[in-house]
Amino acid sequence: MKKYAGMTVTAVLTIILAGCSVVNHTGNTQSGGNAAQQASSSPAGPAAVETASPEPVAEASPTAENAEAAEVLDTGKLSENFGFADAEGKQILVTAQEEGQDKALSLLDRAIGNNGQVLTVNFVKWQPGSEDGTGREMAHNFAHLPGYLFTVEEESAFPDATYYLTTEADFNAKSLLDVKPANEDLAHPPVVGEDVQKAIAAVRKREIQSIGKIADLSPDRELYVVQFVRQDKDMLFSLVLKEGESLAFMDYPAVAQDDDYSVWRVDDGGEVTPEMFSVLFAAQKADGVLLGINWWGAEGVNTFFLDQHAATFKELDIQYGRYTSPL
Repeated sequence: MKKYAGMTVTAVLTIILAGCSVVNHTGNTQSGGNAAQQASSSPAGPAAVETASPEPVAEASPTAENAEAAEVLDTGKLSENFGFADAEGKQILVTAQEEGQDKALSLLDRAIGNNGQVLTVNFVKWQPGSEDGTGREMAHNFAHLPGYLFTVEEESAFPDATYYLTTEADFNAKSLLDVKPANEDLAHPPVVGEDVQKAIAAVRKREIQSIGKIADLSPDRELYVVQFVRQDKDMLFSLVLKEGESLAFMDYPAVAQDDDYSVWRVDDGGEVTPEMFSVLFAAQKADGVLLGINWWGAEGVNTFFLDQHAATFKELDIQYGRYTSPL
């Protein structure tokens, strides 16, 4: 069972009044049975909304090579098993699952994360955790948390990184796209061309406040985060996937309150930047791309899947959150 904490409520009220479908994930998510985490949970939060572009946008379509059955991902086989690596990258702990599911969890043999890294993992046991921990789902507290323990074979996981666990049969690794993070050099962020900015602004019919590239995806795709200029109390940012002349949007509207310091996430200052986001993986589907996204906030990191359909994305009901609030 997932629990959400430290979230704002303005965006979800706006979307509900507008009659749009809502998927909550932008608060700092907690998982597991830690009582301290549960005590700070809140049931409401800002929302992502699947929106159609206000004007026609060329539909992104997979190449013939990538559209072959052997090269695409079947989203119907996705499950909800996530974990994170220890400080040495030799173990992964699957949290947000209750004890008693050994038979199902023991079948998992792959871990995917850190820009599409694929690891072979072996099931070990249920780890009961202890009362000596801090409640934070981080590497330094790894041994004190309840969850299912896996060992990483041959290679190493990236320390403290989130991973999606699955099976070789359910997740076609050939569907994975190469991911090159664009925000690793914070002192020299990539410059986004004027042509890209004009194209995005024209589709949304809204002036851009800030834009930054999150990653380059093969072949010839670019993932951006775009914050648009505030209109009275209406605020909006979008994750935008560019492929050639095609643009696909995932919109995150919000309504600012008197205190603008927490708009989409607790203590976000009303701003989003590329450094808040990283790519768990990107995979080719028969009709678009599936993105696994990590969104870091002041109190934790949320992981979710974005399923592309032509010029829009839809959030799948497969999400995970780690409570990492500083002590």
